[in-house]
Amino acid sequence: MTMKKQMSKEGEMRFAAEFLRKGWQIFLPYGEDGPIDLLIEKDGVFKRIQVKSTSPIKGAIHCRVKSSNNWQVKKYTKKEIDYFGIYDYVNKKGYLIPIEDMEGMTEPIIRLDKAKNNQTKRVRLAEQYCYF
Repeated sequence: MTMKKQMSKEGEMRFAAEFLRKGWQIFLPYGEDGPIDLLIEKDGVFKRIQVKSTSPIKGAIHCRVKSSNNWQVKKYTKKEIDYFGIYDYVNKKGYLIPIEDMEGMTEPIIRLDKAKNNQTKRVRLAEQYCYF
């Protein structure tokens, strides 16, 4: 298994463990071709999660919220998923971001630190999405 694939699986398992800890039931889809990595349920409410693993660059997490292969690039929609689970494997933190906050984007950024120029407009701070 490649290092990238290992980090991806670590992110999925960290989110699964955290959802379990918080009382959710976990369902794992079979195969790798579907849009979701985890299906969770609590009190009859189901949520579809797409997990991405990454590392911070200069105080920010660049979230590649698309899927691609040799033939196409696919953007996720709210018809397919409810949340992105973004796993920062350097700091071992997970961010849960509603699809509505990222739909249509291919690489949004969430900032771990405030911008050095104090810009706040259109800046997403990671702390507002921190799940664990």
